[in-house]
Amino acid sequence: MPEEFILREKAREAIRSGKLPTRKPDRTFGGPGMGKSCAVCGDTIPPEQMEVEIEFNLDGALAGRGSYHLHPWCLAAWEFERGQAQ
Repeated sequence: MPEEFILREKAREAIRSGKLPTRKPDRTFGGPGMGKSCAVCGDTIPPEQMEVEIEFNLDGALAGRGSYHLHPWCLAAWEFERGQAQ
């Protein structure tokens, strides 16, 4: 697991750049990694690691759902930083 301050900085950048929202997800799922890239750190989440998928309902031109895959520790960094951004 990368250092907490590095993950928090990456989470802040994901929020600043609009890559991740600052609101609470509409749905959260967990399970084994699906080989997707983590939305915070960018590393692949392999099947032998736990993955959290967060999902948001989208409005307007982006109607539908937006989902993001994260390591549990990256989710914690994002949760902390999104709380600071509001």
